[in-house]
Amino acid sequence: MLSSLTSRWFIYWVVSIANIVGYLLFLRGYFPSKVVLPGSNTFTSGSVSPFLDLNGQPKFERFILMVVDAMRSDFCFGENSGFDFLQQLIKQGNAIPFTAFSNPPTVTLPRLKGITTGGTPNFLDAILNIADDYDDSQGLHNQDSWIHQLKLKNKTINFFGDDTWLKLFPTEFQEYEGTNSFFVSDFTEVDNNVTRHLDTQLFKEQHVANNKNWDGLILHYLGLDHIGHKGGPNSVYMRPKQKEMDLIVKRLYNYINDNQETVLIVMGDHGMNEVGNHGGSSPGETSAALTFISPKFDVYNDNTRTGEQKKYDEYDFYNSISQIDLVPAIAGLLNFPIPKNSLGVMPLPLLQQWPEGKRYDIIFENCRQIMDLYSAKYGEQDPIWHEWLELSQSKNHKIEKIYTFLHKVQVDLASSATNYNYKDIYIGAAIMSIATIVTVLLFNLYFFRIALISPLTVATFQVLTVFYAIHFHGSSLVEEEHHLWNAATTVGIICMGLTYFDLFNSKRKVALLVVLLFCLRLIKSWNTTGQKWLNEPTIGEYLSKSATGLLWTLILLTYIICSTLTYIQVIGSHFRILKPSDLVTCCDYSAFFVAIGVSIGGSLSLLFKIVQYCIDGGTLPVFLKFLLKWILAKFKIDLTNDFNLEDPSTKFILLDVSIQLSRWCLFSLFGVLITHLALSKFMKKSAMGKRGTVTFIANITTIYLIHQTSYKNIPIFLLLTISKFALAKLIQQKTLNIDQHIMIVSSVCLGLQQLTFFFMGNTNSLATVDLSNAYNGVKSYDVILVGILTFISNFAGPIFWSFSAIQLLFEPSLVSFEENTNYDLVNYPKLKSSIFLIRGLILLFFYTVSGLSLVASCINLRFHLFVWTVFSPKLLYFGSWLLLFNTGVDLIIGMITVYL
Repeated sequence: MLSSLTSRWFIYWVVSIANIVGYLLFLRGYFPSKVVLPGSNTFTSGSVSPFLDLNGQPKFERFILMVVDAMRSDFCFGENSGFDFLQQLIKQGNAIPFTAFSNPPTVTLPRLKGITTGGTPNFLDAILNIADDYDDSQGLHNQDSWIHQLKLKNKTINFFGDDTWLKLFPTEFQEYEGTNSFFVSDFTEVDNNVTRHLDTQLFKEQHVANNKNWDGLILHYLGLDHIGHKGGPNSVYMRPKQKEMDLIVKRLYNYINDNQETVLIVMGDHGMNEVGNHGGSSPGETSAALTFISPKFDVYNDNTRTGEQKKYDEYDFYNSISQIDLVPAIAGLLNFPIPKNSLGVMPLPLLQQWPEGKRYDIIFENCRQIMDLYSAKYGEQDPIWHEWLELSQSKNHKIEKIYTFLHKVQVDLASSATNYNYKDIYIGAAIMSIATIVTVLLFNLYFFRIALISPLTVATFQVLTVFYAIHFHGSSLVEEEHHLWNAATTVGIICMGLTYFDLFNSKRKVALLVVLLFCLRLIKSWNTTGQKWLNEPTIGEYLSKSATGLLWTLILLTYIICSTLTYIQVIGSHFRILKPSDLVTCCDYSAFFVAIGVSIGGSLSLLFKIVQYCIDGGTLPVFLKFLLKWILAKFKIDLTNDFNLEDPSTKFILLDVSIQLSRWCLFSLFGVLITHLALSKFMKKSAMGKRGTVTFIANITTIYLIHQTSYKNIPIFLLLTISKFALAKLIQQKTLNIDQHIMIVSSVCLGLQQLTFFFMGNTNSLATVDLSNAYNGVKSYDVILVGILTFISNFAGPIFWSFSAIQLLFEPSLVSFEENTNYDLVNYPKLKSSIFLIRGLILLFFYTVSGLSLVASCINLRFHLFVWTVFSPKLLYFGSWLLLFNTGVDLIIGMITVYL
C-alpha cells in the first residue's frame, strides 16, 4: 500500500512540475526581450544637423529633466492642482504643456525605457520592475537613447533620484545618488534626498566661471507616487506634496531664467488610478503630465482642455501626445540625432518654435529615422513605404499631412514591437497539453473507477472547470471574471444545499445557508469588483470616508472575535481554574500561554493599524484617540502638543513606532504558535493532543492575515469567519464517504478562494496590486521580503479559505463547535497522505485544464488589441495562482500544517 501511495505521489509531482515548467517556458516565449536595431543613429543628411536655428546654433545647450513619479495630468493642470507656479508659467507662455499618453504597463521601468529610447515597452519589464534589485539585465548600454547620444557628444549628466535610472544607465552619469523606489511608506525623506543636492548642483553653475559642472541634470522624485500607493490621489498629503514639487519647479525656473541656454522639462512617468495604483491601462494611469519650460518660449495656450470635460477624458489637458514623443523633442532641442529605435514624433507645438523655413527639414528628419526602422522590419515594398516615397519627393505637402503619416507609422510599429519566441511558446504549450491529458485521465480513472462518489458530483465539477476555462477566450470576460465566480459559487452552494447538505431536513440548515449567502453578498458589495465599475459606491468606501467610527467599531469587533476563537476553539474547553492541591498539566500551561500570547498579538496588530491609519492621514474616532496617546507615551514620545502629520519628523516618529509594533505582533504570534506546538507534543495521549492543531494554526494565520489587510477590508474577515462557521455546520460529515467529502470541500473552497480574491478589491489588472501593506515591519527595501508580504496582503482572502479547507476536511467539529468528533478525519492519521493526494488531484485538474485554455487563448489572440492590457496581466496572475498559491499554499503549507 505504501509503495502504491508513493508511486501515486511521484506521478502527481511529475505531472505538476511538468505543468509548471511548461507554463514558465510559455511565458518566456510570450514575453521575450524586444528586438532592437544595434548601434547609434546619425543625421541622415551627413554631418549637417536640421535642428540648428537660422543662426547655426542649437535651441538649447543644456537641460534639466524633473520627473515626478506618477504625476497624473490633472495633478499639474487641473483646477485643484498644487502646481500654482507652473500654471502661471503656462499662462505667461513660458511653458508648453502636454498630456502625454503612457503605453501600458504603466510602471516605472518600462516607462523610463520608453522616454529615453523612444521605443514601446515590453511587458516583461513589468516583472523586471519589481525585481530590479536582483536583476542586471535591464541596462540600455547596447541600445541607442538620448542619454547615449549626449555621451557621444562628451556631455556630462548628473542624476539624483529613483535608482531605476542607475540600473538602466550604470556608467553614464558623472555624479549620482539613487533612492529606492519601492519603499512606499516613505514619501518625505525619499524626496529630501533629491532636493538636498540642488544647492550644490545649482550653486556650482552660478559661481564657477567657465567650468560647467553638468550639461544635463536629471531629478526623479518618488514621494507623490508613494502617497498614491498609501492613500490614493485624494490623500491629505497629495496637495502639500504637489506644492512642494511646485516650489522646486519655481527654484529651477529661477535658475534657467539666469541661464537661458538651459531648458527645463517637468513630467510624470505615468499616472495613477482612483485608488492610487498603476500598472494598467485606465485613463488615469496612462495620462501623465509633460511640460517644456523656458523663458525663451513665447506661446499662447488658448485652451486648457481639448474638448468638453467628460468622464472619459477628464485627464485630457492641452495637447495630447504620446510620451515617447519626448525623445525626438529633446533631440531637436539639444541638437543630436534621434535615437535609432525611437517611434516618437516631434510634437507640433515644439516644432513651431523653429522658423518656418526649418520645420520641413526637422519633420523630414523625423520621418527618415522612423522609416529606417520601418524598412528594417517590413522591407520596402508595402503601401506605407510607397506613401513615404511620394511624401519624400516634395516639400510642398502640408505639415498636417506629414503628421498624419507619421502617426499612422507610429501606431503600426508600436503595435508590432515585440517578436514572439514561437519555439518556447509551442514547446511550453505542448508540455502543458501532455500534463493536462495525463491529469484528466488520472482524475477520471480515480473518481469514476475507484472512488465511492456520485458521478453527477464529479461531472458537475468537470463541466464547471471547462466552462471557466472557456471564458479566457473573451477579453471582456477576463476583465470581469468576478461575475463568473459569483454565479458559479452561489449556484454551486445552493445546488449542494439541495443535495449533499440535506437542506430540507432542517429549518436550521436553511437558515445557515441563508446566512452564508447573505455574508457573501455583503462581501461582494464591500469593494468595487472588476474593471468597468470602479467609481460605483461601496460599503468599504462609505465606511472609510463617511463612517469611520462604525468602521473602527467593526475592526475592533473583528479582532476580538478572531482572537477569542483562536482560544476557545482549541484551548477553551480544557481551561480550568486551579486549586492549590491541583497538579498543573501541560494543558494548563498551553491554555495560559495561548490566552496571553493571542491577546498580545491581536492587541499589537490593532495598535499597529491605529498608528498606520494616522500615518496615512486618517482621523481616528474619539474613542480610539486615547489608545494612540497611550501607544506614543509607551514609546516616550512627548504629547504636550498635537502632532502635525504634515511635519516630516512626526511621520518618521510614527513610522518607526509602526515598524516596531508590526514586528512585535509577528514575533508574539509566532511565539505562541511555537509554544503551543511544543507543549502539544507532550499531550499526544490526551484528547487535546490529538486534535486542534490545524484549527489553531488556521486561526493564528487569520490574525496575521488581518494584520496584512487594509483597514476597510478588515471587517470582511468577520464575515468570512461567520461564513466558515455556517459552511462547517452545513458540510459536517455524517458518513465515512471520504471521497465525496474531499470533493465537496475542495470544490466549494476553490470557488470561495477565487470569489474572495475579487471581492476584496483585486482584479486581473496590475493596477490593483496593493502595496500599502507590503512594508509592514520593514525598515528598508528587500525584494524577497516585500514580495512575500505583497503576496500575503493581496491573497489574504484566498489564503484564509485555503486554511479553512484543511479545517473543514480534518476538524469540522471544532469550526462548528460540535462535541461529536468521531467523523473528523484528524482521527485517522494514516489517511492524511491519501486525503492530500486526492485534494491535490482535484486542484491539479482545475489548474491544468484552465491553464491550457488560457495559453491557447493567448496564442490565438496574440495580435489582439488588448493582448498587453488584458491577457498578459492575466498570465502573470494565473502564474501566481498556479505556482505560489496552489503549489505553495494549498499543497506544501497545507501538508506542513496537517503534519505538525
